Amino acid sequence: MGEEHMKKEMIEKMHGEMKYGHVSDEMKQKMIMKKMFIKKIMEHLSDADKKKILVKMIDMKLDMVEHKAEIMREKKKLVAEKLDMKASMIDQKIELLKMVSAMLKD
Repeated sequence: MGEEHMKKEMIEKMHGEMKYGHVSDEMKQKMIMKKMFIKKIMEHLSDADKKKILVKMIDMKLDMVEHKAEIMREKKKLVAEKLDMKASMIDQKIELLKMVSAMLKD
């Protein structure tokens, strides 16, 4: 188990930059402190309580991911509407240019 823990620590150190790359140092420190606090609390809880907390944490993550998916669907709709509007404007421009061209030919 000690070897697995060392591997996990090494991977976390290697990927720490990617994990917290977009977060300020202060926020990163707060996140690390929060994780340490949760880890210490978890040591003193019974297995049943740990399980309840893990279920709640997973539910929270699930809610976040579902919310993110909904936002992405909304963005997709907005982008599609924007592209449709641009295509419509281009079609109108084509019709206008054809009309002007026809008038000038006469």
